[in-house]
Amino acid sequence: MTYCPKTIAETDNQLKINDISIPKLKRGQLNTYNSTQIKAVGVDAFLDLVCETEPIQPPDLGFTEAEWDEMETLLQD
Repeated sequence: MTYCPKTIAETDNQLKINDISIPKLKRGQLNTYNSTQIKAVGVDAFLDLVCETEPIQPPDLGFTEAEWDEMETLLQD
């Protein structure tokens, strides 16, 4: 059974759900949450609230096509 929160307040850095503060997920930073924070809304709703909504694109590493081919060859050996 999923619990539906009664009150949700949002700032730039956190969500406050039924008086329980939940920091937003920050890219490039270790994020930890406790069971009280997750149980405040249920797992599915919690993930919808704190996680990215769009796929995260990996950065361009600047390798040339020849360098990519060389790495592929090395990985196959």
